[in-house]
Amino acid sequence: MEGIEQYAIELTNSPGTFKSALLKDRQEETLEYYFPEVKTLWNAFQRGLKLTPDGRCLGVRTKEGSYKFISYEQVAKQSKNIGIALISCLGLLPGQQTFVAIYASNCPEWGILALALIRHSMILIPLYDTLGEDSASYILAHVGAELVMLDSIKKLQNVFNMNEKTPLIKNIIYVGILEEEKIQEVKKKANELNINLYFWNDLINNIEENKTQNEETQEEVKDNEPKPEDTYIICYTSGTTGKPKGVILSHRNVVANISALAIVLEKIFIDNGTLYYFMYVLLYFYIEYNLPLSHMFEQCAMWIAFCLGYRIGYVSDGIATLSADMQALEPTLLPVVPRLLNRFNDSIKAEVSNLNPFSRWLFNIARAQKKALLQKGIVTCDSLWDKLVFSKARQRIGGHVRLIVTGSAPISAEVLEELRIVFGCHIIEGYGQTECTAMATSTWPGDTIGGQCGGPSTCSLIKLEDAPDLNYFVKDRKGEVLIKGPSVTSGYFRDPEKTEELFTKDGFLKTGDIGHLLPNGQLQIIDRRKHIFKLAQGEYVAPEKIENVYIQCSMVHQVFVDGDSLQRFLVAIVVPSSGQIKRHFAQINGKTENGNNKLEEICSDKRIINFVLKEMQQIGKEQNLNSLEQVKAIYLEPEPFTIENDLLTPTLKAKRPQLRAKYKETISQLYSETHSEK
Repeated sequence: MEGIEQYAIELTNSPGTFKSALLKDRQEETLEYYFPEVKTLWNAFQRGLKLTPDGRCLGVRTKEGSYKFISYEQVAKQSKNIGIALISCLGLLPGQQTFVAIYASNCPEWGILALALIRHSMILIPLYDTLGEDSASYILAHVGAELVMLDSIKKLQNVFNMNEKTPLIKNIIYVGILEEEKIQEVKKKANELNINLYFWNDLINNIEENKTQNEETQEEVKDNEPKPEDTYIICYTSGTTGKPKGVILSHRNVVANISALAIVLEKIFIDNGTLYYFMYVLLYFYIEYNLPLSHMFEQCAMWIAFCLGYRIGYVSDGIATLSADMQALEPTLLPVVPRLLNRFNDSIKAEVSNLNPFSRWLFNIARAQKKALLQKGIVTCDSLWDKLVFSKARQRIGGHVRLIVTGSAPISAEVLEELRIVFGCHIIEGYGQTECTAMATSTWPGDTIGGQCGGPSTCSLIKLEDAPDLNYFVKDRKGEVLIKGPSVTSGYFRDPEKTEELFTKDGFLKTGDIGHLLPNGQLQIIDRRKHIFKLAQGEYVAPEKIENVYIQCSMVHQVFVDGDSLQRFLVAIVVPSSGQIKRHFAQINGKTENGNNKLEEICSDKRIINFVLKEMQQIGKEQNLNSLEQVKAIYLEPEPFTIENDLLTPTLKAKRPQLRAKYKETISQLYSETHSEK
C-alpha cells in the first residue's frame, strides 16, 4: 500500500526528539502561526470575515428541508450585540476575571457567544451537553461562573436545583423557544432563586430595537481584544480518575493547533495558491456518534472553519436526521469520531449483504478495482466504478465530501480502507488529548496505510520515555509518549499539584499513552500507562474505578474490567463468590442444597451468567456508574486470580497486562457474541 516516506525529523540538538517533516525546510522546531495576521482566535474569525463578509457562515436546517444561513457579517454583528448585552445589561466585566459557561448542544448561538466572549477577553467554560447536575455544579463552582447559556428545560432545572443547594449562578441565557405559560413559570422560579433569566432572542432584539438610544452605550462598550497568551477556554476532563480537571488553553494554544490543521488541508483544498473558502463543514449535536463543542476536537473544527471562511452547518436532530442533513448541506469536510465511520461501514456491509447475486458480484469487482487504485495512493470519486456502483453511497453523505478528519479514538485500518474506496475521499486521522489542545499527530492526505496515527503535527515535538513497569523501552522505539510545543496547556486550573505531575522536568507533557515510533516517524498507540482508555465513542473510562464498584456485589469475588477502543462497551472477567453462586444455582433448579455440581459447570450456565450480570449492573446503577461504565457482557471464571498464577502482584493488585493477555480470546469472544445477539 501507498504510504508517506517520512513523517518526522529527529532534532540534531536533541536526539530522540522529533519534529514534523512538513517543517524540513524551516529552521523552527514547531510552528505557532501559519497565517501571519492570525495570532488569536479573534484574528482567526476576522480573517474569515475579510475573505467572505457576505458569505454563508452558520446554518441550520429548516422544516422545509434546506439549510438557512446567516452571513459572516451577520455573525460579527450578533456577536457584537451579545457582547454589548453581557456588559451593559448583565453587568459582566470585560477581561480575564470573567468566566462564562455554555451548557448547550452544538448550535449557531454556541459560536456567536464564544465570539462575543473573546471580543472582550472573557474566558469560556464549556460543559458537556450530557453532564448531570453534580458534575456541572462542581465545574461551575470551581471556576465561579457568572453566566450560563443553556438550551433545554432539563438543563435549566439542573441549574435551578444547584442554586437551591448553593447559590452559584447569577445569570442565565436561555436559547430556544418556549410557550408563554412556560416562560412565566421559569421566570418566577428564577426570581425566587435570585437568578436573572434572559432569553437569547430578546437580548438580540432589544439591542437592535434600541440601537439609536444605545449608541452612547455601544460607543462605551468597545472591544477588549485578547492577547495570544490570554486564556480562551478552560476545558474540563471527564473526571474518570476523580474530580474533573480544568485544562487551561490559551489563544496561542488553539491557533497553533488550527495552523497545523491548515497546513494539512492545504494539501487538498488549494486553488491557485489559496485555500478554498467555500467549503461546507458539518458540526453535530452531541449525539451518540459524535462530539460536542465542549470537546476540543470539535472546537478546532469550528475555528479552522471560521479562519478559512468555511460554511458551518449543524445537524438538526441527531442521528435520526443525519443522512438527510448531509444530503441537504452537501458538506465538503466532515470532522467525525470513529464511531460514526464504523456506523457508515456497518450500513454499507448490511446493504451489500442484501444485494442480489449479480449486484453483489459487481460491487466486489468495483471494490477490487478501486482497492488497486488505493494501493497506488490514488483516492478518487471520478472513476467508472464510482459512477456505476458507489455514487449512491457517496450521495448519502452529501455527494461532495472530499476530506474526513477523524480522531478522539482509534479506528481499524479495514474500515478506513473500505470508506476510502466507497466514498472516494481522503481520510486523515489524528492523535492528541485536551492537554495539547487536540491534534498532536496526524496522517496526511495520500497515506492509505491504516493502523497508525501519523507523525508530529507542526505544533508538536514528540519523544518517548521508558515505561519499565510495562516493559516498554525507548531502545525498542517504544515508551510513554511525551509532547512539547505551542499547543500544550500551561496546566490545570487552580490545581498546582496535578499541574506539576503533568510535565517532565524538561517541560514535556506526559500523555500516559504508550507509543511505538515507526521508522518513518509515524506513531502507533499501543497501550495506556495508567490503565485508562477510550471507547469507540471517544470517552475515557477508568476500569479500576468500575472494578471497585462491582466488587461490592455479593456475587463477585474478583473482577477484571476491560475495553477496546474499537468497541463501544465494556466487558468483564468475573471470579464469582463460590458460596453465593452455588446457592443461587440450587434455588433456580428447585433444590434446597447446593448439590454436587462443579463450579466450572455453574459458571457456564447462561442463567447464572445473566443473573450475575444483572446484579453487577444494579450495583453499578446504585453507585452512579454511567451507561458507558456499565459492562455489557461477562465471563465467569472459576479459578481465582492469584500471585501464584501471575495475575496478582505481591500486594494483591491486578496485573492488567497479564490478565489482558490471558483472557484475550475470551474477551474477543464476548464482543463477538454480544454483537451477534443485537
